[in-house]
Amino acid sequence: MSMKINFHTELKRLMPISIILAAIFLTAIGIACIDLLPSGIIIYAFDQNPAGLDEGNEWVTIHNPTNKSVHIGNWTLETTNGSTASVWIAEGTALYPGAYITFSPSYRWIDNNNESIILRDAVGEVVDRTPVVNDNESDNRY
Repeated sequence: MSMKINFHTELKRLMPISIILAAIFLTAIGIACIDLLPSGIIIYAFDQNPAGLDEGNEWVTIHNPTNKSVHIGNWTLETTNGSTASVWIAEGTALYPGAYITFSPSYRWIDNNNESIILRDAVGEVVDRTPVVNDNESDNRY
């Protein structure tokens, strides 16, 4: 008994299964990529030359404008000019949807001229950065 397979008949029979498997595969890839998207966290504001002494009065505020919490533990805020400095964000820190958090170390860490601040995630990838700015007025502008 010989069995003859009609290619077109087989293709028509397998087509719906192939489409379903392709849809499942593409959906799985899409779901896996959700966590690979940028966190959405931004450097919201900073004051590099506050009124009075800079030491202990310079600050940077970051913001989570998204609708999900983002774990920012082991992230860093880094300066880029002169003697660069880093502020490490404590492990376990989470920034809730719509929340702000301000960092103000007790030391002088932001230069007044040609300064930019970089926010890096726990693996060192740049999350956000400010433009290079100058502030020669010792006041509370930011």
